[in-house]
Amino acid sequence: MAAHEDLHAFLSKDPAQHGSPIATLFGSTSYKATLHYRLAHALMTCAKLDAAARHELEACAWLVSHRGKLLSGAEIHPGCDIGQRFILDHGWGTVIGETSVIGNDCYLLGGVTLGATGIANNTSMKRHPTLGDRVQIGAFSRIFGDIHIGDDVFVGAHCTVTQSIMPNSTVTLRSKMQIIRTRASSTPT
Repeated sequence: MAAHEDLHAFLSKDPAQHGSPIATLFGSTSYKATLHYRLAHALMTCAKLDAAARHELEACAWLVSHRGKLLSGAEIHPGCDIGQRFILDHGWGTVIGETSVIGNDCYLLGGVTLGATGIANNTSMKRHPTLGDRVQIGAFSRIFGDIHIGDDVFVGAHCTVTQSIMPNSTVTLRSKMQIIRTRASSTPT
């Protein structure tokens, strides 16, 4: 059911799909990433099973997850939690870490990283971001750590976020040129 809702959300928000569910299902690598995540996540989080059966399903989940990465270029950990109607558009290079939580109706562009703050020796505790509902993240943005991005937040392209963001906020990157002009214009002549 979730994959079906993802497909219809993708069709309604991306005009390049021309409203064709079949073309999107077979042709969109971004949708394939989401579809593979949904299947891998279902396998990873199956009802309580004995240890041997659970390990077999986890191995299958990893196979599905890796296939999705090969087809789409997006690495979505099967253990993360993604809400309904998720859209990953131009997903190549996207990484969504294991303890990430993504709310409903979120839209991510390619190259986004939802990662931990450390490189090695990270704890097994919650270490990735939590996104609220209707969050939009621009291409190549990086959100690191166990932080919260509130509902209806827009994060522009190429931003690096390491602190929680309040709901209904916009985060953008100011270019170096703008900062230089701002400083220069405030200097008395």
